[in-house]
Amino acid sequence: MKNLLILSITLVLILMTSCSGKERAITQSTIAFLDAYFKTDYALAGTFCTQPMATELKEMLKSVESLDPVVKQMLIAQSKEIKTEILSVEKFKGSDSARVDYRVIMPKGSTPLEKSLSLVKENKEWRIAGLGK
Repeated sequence: MKNLLILSITLVLILMTSCSGKERAITQSTIAFLDAYFKTDYALAGTFCTQPMATELKEMLKSVESLDPVVKQMLIAQSKEIKTEILSVEKFKGSDSARVDYRVIMPKGSTPLEKSLSLVKENKEWRIAGLGK
């Protein structure tokens, strides 16, 4: 009976660790992506994405590059001051997809925005598949 109790506790701890490990990997990918994205380093941000999403970011980069140099520098300077905060991580059961809700904290006291990202697991790595609301 005592062995059964120990075995049960061990299994529960293993399952809890496994789930938190997946959430940690999702969170790390999300933080790395958001950091690069809001620093307008779309080339680096694209390395955390699926191929279609990376292509979309390349198009964004073209838009930024086409801006007047003064406007471009203002955009980059303001974007670098944006902070993000992960609100929740939801890994969908039975699939290699997840959703992360996060808060965008704008500089100079603007009202924070709540956004989401969708992720998929490709080749054992979590990749950003889409930008949500």
